[in-house]
Formats: sequence, C-alpha cells, structure tokens
Amino acid sequence: MKKGLLVGLLLLIGGGGLAVLVKFGGKPENLKSWWHKFSHHSDSLPWCPYIVREVDASKMYVKEATQVIFLDQNLFWKGEGARVGPELDKKGRVVRFIVTAGGAGYSPKTTAEVIGTGSEFFKLGKVTVENGKVAGVEFISGGEWYLTSRVHAYNSDGRVESLPYSGTTKLKFDNGQVHEIKQYLSGEPHGKWEQFRQNGIRVFNKEFTRGEKHGAHIYYFHDPIDPEDYKTQNDSPLKKKIYASLWLEVHEDARRKFPKYPSPEANEWAIKKYSERGGEFRVRLLEHYENNRRHGIFEGYDYLGNPTFKDDYKEGLRISHKTFDKTKKS
Repeated sequence: MKKGLLVGLLLLIGGGGLAVLVKFGGKPENLKSWWHKFSHHSDSLPWCPYIVREVDASKMYVKEATQVIFLDQNLFWKGEGARVGPELDKKGRVVRFIVTAGGAGYSPKTTAEVIGTGSEFFKLGKVTVENGKVAGVEFISGGEWYLTSRVHAYNSDGRVESLPYSGTTKLKFDNGQVHEIKQYLSGEPHGKWEQFRQNGIRVFNKEFTRGEKHGAHIYYFHDPIDPEDYKTQNDSPLKKKIYASLWLEVHEDARRKFPKYPSPEANEWAIKKYSERGGEFRVRLLEHYENNRRHGIFEGYDYLGNPTFKDDYKEGLRISHKTFDKTKKS
C-alpha cells in the first residue's frame, strides 16, 4: 500500500485513525483490504476501487445472477419446478427466502444451494418438503442478491474474487495501443466504454450507469478525412516528396520522430498533428439513452459529414423522424 494512501485513509477516518490502524494489527494491508470492501460500491469515495483499480481485460470472469437451485439426493426420485425469491433489506441483503413455486416430485432428501454472483456468502439449511413440493428453505446467513450477471476479476492466486469487480479494464493490441477501455461498478458497466483501432483512431465511446445505457453513444467512421485544401508540408529532408493524404504524411513524420513505431505514443502524436492541420475523425452515428431507453436525438451521417437521418425519442418511443435524401422530399 502506498504511503500516501495510508495517510489519506487515516485522515479520512479522522481522530480515531491511529486506533483503527492498531485495530488492524498495525498492518497497512489489512486497512487497505477493509477500505477496498467498505468503498467497493462507491464511484466517488477517495481511493475506492472504482477510481484506482485497473486490471487487464483478459483477467475478467462473468458470473451469472444469484439464484437458488435444488438438489434431490434421492437417485430415483427427482423433483422439478421449485422456485424461491429473496426478501431483501434496505441494503439489498437477503434476510430470508420465500417459496414462489413448490414444484413437484421432490424427496425428503432435497437440499438447496446458492450459485452465481455472491454465492460464497450464503449458507442454507434444511429444505422442507411436503407432498413432493418444496415448502420452505432455511436461511442461515447470506449477503447481497444480484439480479443480473456480474463481472469478476481473478486474484493473484488465479481464483475468481468473491466481490464483483469495480474499476477499469483495458485490452491492448500487440503494439501496446489500447483497444478497449471499460469501467465497471460492482460488476456492472458504469461510466465510459471506449474502443480504438490499432492505429489509435476511435471506434466508439459509450456511457453507462449501473449497467444501463445512459448518456451519449457515439460511433465513428474507420478512415480519417483530410482537409479539402491539403498540400504536403513534410518537414523531412525529402521536401519534394508528395503524399497522397495528410494521414500518410503525419504517420511518416511519426515514424521518424519515435524510436518505436508503431506505438501508442506515436499514434497519439500523429492524431494530434492530424487534427491540428485540419484533419477530421467524423461521427457516423450519434445516440442518446436514459435508463436503458432511447431518449433524445439519434442522428446518422455519411462519410462526408452530411446527415442521413434524424430521429427524436422520448422514454423509448420515437416522436419524430426525418430522412435526408437528395432524391426524395423529406
């Protein structure tokens, strides 16, 4: 644990910070572990996992939603159809299970277990069976109940972590260029998702809130657009060399400027120079969402930047539509 983080946590805790550290055996790693769990569901607390944690996307694992399954230990008597639902407290933690469907054909040897996200925190007892139907499930202890599948990270021992992942994941190309950046909170998409091509050109950027599309989703064309008045301005000794496009020219400059090419640094520099000289990375599609429903303007564009359509949505319903076609009246 970094010294600055330790000091920050103690200051955040306040006057009892030293006592808290003593409570954790004087070991900063114990304090770090406690804070990791305490701030796990937050996207704003200082040094919470959502803000400070970053893991390679290859080290992610998806667990299904939390659910109870029934296992009939009788080899020749197998029931089916039983279902239970959780009763939750204000924090989303299970306090008991309620049978919503008893099913049929279950033997007195039927047991129950919780699987999926958060299952490690649950302990169930006896399953009551009456006339072949499940009548009750003893709840001993448990934790949060997750209605959707969640992303988890592998820990240093190669095991899947119990808590859903909060933080950022990155996936990179062989040249080091970032391919995808995704933010998660408690295992759900939350924040920005971005994707890039191997040359650094953006493919899309999206926004999520608690697993739902919320905000702007923007998709870009594959190729950049040169300024109409482009002329070669190469600074190399080969001043008479003519390039077919500004994009090729700035990448030739990047190739000479950076010892390692291609590389993320070279890509970033080339994109910056390209934009400074009037090059564009044009939008192909613009979407807006609110609470996972289309809400706001949806616009499409052709390669030259001309609009192809414009729709307006309100709470998932399209309230207006307009197409732009030179051969038809819109």
